[in-house]
Parts: sequence; C-alpha cells; structure tokens
Amino acid sequence: MEREEYKRLITHFHSSCKVFLKEIERVLEIEKQYPAVKDLKFDDQIFRIGLSDNTGRGMLELYQFLNADINYVKDIFSQIEKLCGHNAKVIIWSLFVEDRIQEDVAAEYGLTRRQVQYSVEHWMLEVFESEQHAE
Repeated sequence: MEREEYKRLITHFHSSCKVFLKEIERVLEIEKQYPAVKDLKFDDQIFRIGLSDNTGRGMLELYQFLNADINYVKDIFSQIEKLCGHNAKVIIWSLFVEDRIQEDVAAEYGLTRRQVQYSVEHWMLEVFESEQHAE
C-alpha cells in the first residue's frame, strides 16, 4: 500500500473514531424520538444532504448516515481484532476512540511511545491491506 493511500485511510478512520461515541448517542436519541426508524432498511439512494423538507426525511438521512459511520468503525475494529488480536483492538480503541495520547497508552501497557506508534501503524496497514484484497 502506498504511503499516501495509507494516510488517507487512517485519517478517515481516525476522524470516524473521534465522533463514534457521540454518533451512537445521537442514534439512540433518534431511535427514542422516532422508534419506527429502526425498522427502515438502509438505502444509499436516500442521501440528499442539503435538501430540506418538513417530511421528517432529514432525520432518516441523518440516522442512516450516522449508522453507516458507526458500522464502518465497528467493522474496522472487528477486523483489527480478527487479524491483530484483542490487545491491538484495545490499544487502538484507547488512542482513536478515547483520544488518549500515545505516552499514556504506552505506559499502561509497559511499552514505549515508539513501540505503540510502530505497532498501530503495522496493525492498521495489515487491516487496510486485507480490506483491499477482499474487494
């Protein structure tokens, strides 16, 4: 995998992780407010960002968008655990979702910051490359 492609993928994943917990909260709020929304099937043709109307469709679009991002993060973490192990998943979760700094995570696991940095890059490359081969 080329470096630029890796940087693009890791940036996208990291951005999704930073909002992951807030997106889950928002999805639960929408489901509480509109219980029927859980039964609607995902339709990628329904995205019409920028169009507003008063039919409640905007909430469905938001719900679907949030769920797509949540599922993306869940799928990547599932791949991390499958390919790299539970410890890799926990470390990456700490860094990307909990937004902890490498020094703190390294200290918690008896590693150096550089070992954490190297390991995360190695694990994420493995995950992204396996996804490319699966497509």
